[in-house]
Amino acid sequence: TDIPVIASDRGGQITYHGPGQVVAYPLLDLRRLGIFVKELVFRIEQAAIQTLESFGADARRVKGAPGVYVPFAASRAEGDFAGLAKIAALGIKVSNGRSYHGLALNVDMDLTPFSLINPCGYANLPAVDMATLDIHVSWQDAADRLAERLQTHLS
Repeated sequence: TDIPVIASDRGGQITYHGPGQVVAYPLLDLRRLGIFVKELVFRIEQAAIQTLESFGADARRVKGAPGVYVPFAASRAEGDFAGLAKIAALGIKVSNGRSYHGLALNVDMDLTPFSLINPCGYANLPAVDMATLDIHVSWQDAADRLAERLQTHLS
C-alpha cells in the first residue's frame, strides 16, 4: 500500500497509527516515580481500561500480551484471544530509567490497514475501534478522558 512503514525502537511488533486514533506517549522518569517497567505497563493499560469503561466498553487485559482488548463477536482469534479484538496497543521503550513511546487507542478510524498486518504479532487478532462497538464519542473527548486517567496513574 502507500502507507509508509517506519522502523521504531519501541517494544512490541508491527502496529498502525492513523487518523481517529488517540496516541499518547508519556515520557517518564521511572526512577523518580519509583516504578519498574511491568508496573508502568500495568498503569498505562489501567488508564486505557478505565477510559473505555467510562464510555461503556467491557475492556480487559490478556495475560502476557500488552494492550487492551474487548469482546468482539466477529473475532476469529483463538486461544487467550478467542472472542476478543484489540482496541488499544501498547509499545514502550525504557532507556536509562526513562520511558518513551506509549499507547494508541482506536476511537473512530479506518481499520482496513490492520487487516494487512498481524497486530502486535498475533495472527487472526482483529483490531476494533470504539465506533465499531457503537460507542460514539469525539476524538477530543476520548483524548481528554485518556489524558486524565494517565495523569492519575502516572503522577
